[in-house]
Amino acid sequence: MTESTFQRSLAAGELAPALTARADTIKYVTGLRTCRNWMVLRQGGVANRPGTRHVNRAKTTGTTTFLLRYVSAIAGDSVLLEAGPNYLRVYKNGALVHLTGVVAYDGGAAYVIGDIAASGGVNYYCRVAHTAHAPPNGTYWYAMPTDILEIPTPFGNEGFNWNQSGNVITLTSATGVVAPWELVYTSLTHWAIQPVTTKPAIGPPTALVITPGPAGTLAYQYVVTAAAVESYEESIGSAIAQVTVIGVPTEAAPHVLNWTAPAGGPAAVEYYVYKDPYGNGTFGFIGTATGLTSFRDIGFTPDFAVTPPLPRVLFAATGDYPQRAAYYQQRRFFAHTLNNPDAIWGSRVGFASNFNIASPLQDDDAITFRIAGNQHNPVRHLLGLKTLIVLTDGGEWTVGRPLEALTPSNLPADEETYTGVSDAPAVIVGNSILYVQARGSIIRDLRFDQAVEGLAGRDLTIFASHLFDGYTIGRLDYQQTPHSILWACRDDGTLLGLTYIREQEIWGWHRHDSGASCRFEDVCVVPEPGEDAVYVLTRRTIGGAFVRSIERLESRTILDFVADSFFVDAGLSYSGPPVTSISGLGHLEGQIVAVVADGVVIFDGDPTSVNAHNFTVAGGAILHTLTTPASVIHAGLPIRFADVETLDLDVAGNGVAGQGTAPVRDKKKRVASVSVLLEASVRTFRAGPDPTHLRQVTLKPSETGQAGQPFTGQEEIALTSEFDDYGRVFLRHTDPLPITILGILPNVDLGG
Repeated sequence: MTESTFQRSLAAGELAPALTARADTIKYVTGLRTCRNWMVLRQGGVANRPGTRHVNRAKTTGTTTFLLRYVSAIAGDSVLLEAGPNYLRVYKNGALVHLTGVVAYDGGAAYVIGDIAASGGVNYYCRVAHTAHAPPNGTYWYAMPTDILEIPTPFGNEGFNWNQSGNVITLTSATGVVAPWELVYTSLTHWAIQPVTTKPAIGPPTALVITPGPAGTLAYQYVVTAAAVESYEESIGSAIAQVTVIGVPTEAAPHVLNWTAPAGGPAAVEYYVYKDPYGNGTFGFIGTATGLTSFRDIGFTPDFAVTPPLPRVLFAATGDYPQRAAYYQQRRFFAHTLNNPDAIWGSRVGFASNFNIASPLQDDDAITFRIAGNQHNPVRHLLGLKTLIVLTDGGEWTVGRPLEALTPSNLPADEETYTGVSDAPAVIVGNSILYVQARGSIIRDLRFDQAVEGLAGRDLTIFASHLFDGYTIGRLDYQQTPHSILWACRDDGTLLGLTYIREQEIWGWHRHDSGASCRFEDVCVVPEPGEDAVYVLTRRTIGGAFVRSIERLESRTILDFVADSFFVDAGLSYSGPPVTSISGLGHLEGQIVAVVADGVVIFDGDPTSVNAHNFTVAGGAILHTLTTPASVIHAGLPIRFADVETLDLDVAGNGVAGQGTAPVRDKKKRVASVSVLLEASVRTFRAGPDPTHLRQVTLKPSETGQAGQPFTGQEEIALTSEFDDYGRVFLRHTDPLPITILGILPNVDLGG
């Protein structure tokens, strides 16, 4: 008897073979045995992965190249950064940024860090602010290659970690061997890279002198600090000025202080005066001079609860360079030096580069503490949510309390869980943190849970453990729009995707691979107009050599079938007057490519085809000439294959109509045909019980020639199958055109 089953959702993605018997779970009901080169959609269906567009070859082929982003406050201005040994390159909207109209070097100009000047046909980046040091002086200038915008960095093969706040990206050595730096964005072609300082932006007053009032037998000492215009950041104290053989000042006979305003940096808006009348080395606040560089002490009593800032120079020696940085409650935090891997330093409130303190300590002073737990806890990540989240080798900590300010006297630190984390970057998704657990093979989420009044999380890999057992995860990032996918690079080069919507309890894994022996080595998401763009760093074997390239995952939104159907990897497009030849593919030299012209598949990239040689790139072109000239052509590596396979048929998981709750797992099953619910899809896919027995859709006579056109509806395919123990359906799509599956309805014959 033939019965219909209906898998209404595929949202659980690919499940591990170890879950074969778990038809009692909702994951089994909505899961797949295979989800390769398909993406699980937020709504529950699956869509074949779009291709990747070739952006550029990386500058170097070394393994230390990686990707990061700068997120602009202006929509559409965010950029991707390629980082390698001692350099950064900038990409915007999928294109490398080039320089035009660079002004010639001017010996009389005052150059600042990030300025660019041309000399002798070479563009130079200003390393150090100066005047009259002509290129190519390497102390002051960095020679950029051709017209490419390239920024020098002090980070070599060790790489760096990064954290952005406002227009500043803080860079910290991944191995703790380089002092921290910061990259400051001014415009697309002006970036200043400079060392992080731990002192106020404004310098102290100088040349402090005292004109004494009455004579006597006393000795007074004074210190003056400056407050910067707008921010009112306070400088360190001036040099101490002392006057002896004087008496107690009065209004009629004051001690008069005069000084010189600080040079360089922001201007001073007012000055704070401190006095030590007792010779004990402690200075107390006595008054403010606003708009003046003088002060009359008429006998003010010092307030020793307010003292001048004490200068602190941090991160200035080998072993004391931090590896992590973050922002929380208007402070910039650093953590994990080689000498103190469990230590954390926080700046003064509102001043990211000011780590001064006072004595006694003030609430807005810089803070320093170490994670004190049951074991050694090197800090791997810092993140700011409701509290400062500190992820360590041994566990996950919260520092502070929600709605309470961190101060030097209020530093509660609680270890919430004890799983530990790896070095792979953690990402924030809504109010959750997704991170790679210690040892690198499990991805977890973490969020505040009212039930435990603290942090709680779960293992997100448990239902797809076969994708992680024996592997490690090195890089990950989250694409919020449009698909809500966490992308992760596995150590064997496989790209994993996790469609993750916690509030809907949706989390399903899918895996992706690519041709030319591709390894996905890094992934970075950049907000771009319309959606979040996914960039990947790939290593492919081209011409017998490893080649690293930056590629951009194409949008899966198909508004124009011809223009937007881009389903080839490392591909490029032509759009213009009709042509018959295809060239410009030098980055794929020697590779067999798939070609789509005006929405029609010319070749699907099958290497076993007798025509494969006509689609092999030689000299950047292919031999094949289009019969009909085309205006829009997509060419690149074929995605072989996009495979979906259902789980073993089980009544608890699939609900066989008419069978009630009777088990079917122990019965023989044959899927005679399958109906597939499609949305805006071509009907050139094939289906069968396994990869070796596949049949293609047979269209109605009235639909002849429409297989390659977008179709929405239900399509039935008769399968070549026999009775077996499983009742699976295997779907394979080979054409570089879109297909979206919303549901699968196998028609099953049940035996004994």
